[in-house]
Amino acid sequence: MNPIFKQALAPWTPPPAPTPAELVTRALILGLTAPDAARAQECADLAEHWAQGLTDAEVERCKAEAMQYV
Repeated sequence: MNPIFKQALAPWTPPPAPTPAELVTRALILGLTAPDAARAQECADLAEHWAQGLTDAEVERCKAEAMQYV
C-alpha cells in the first residue's frame, strides 16, 4: 500500500495532554495578551493554580518562554 494512503488510513490518536509547565506558559501568554485587566487576572489565577506543583526554576522558565511570544 502506498505510504501516503497508509498514513491517511492509520487510526487517529489525540495529542498528549499538556504538562503543568506548558499550561502555566500558555496561561501567562494569554494573560500578557489579554484584552482587559479582568481577563488578564483570570489567566494569572490559572497560571498560579497550575504552577503549584512546579519548582521556582520551572516557573521562571515558563515566564521566560511566555515572554518570547510577546
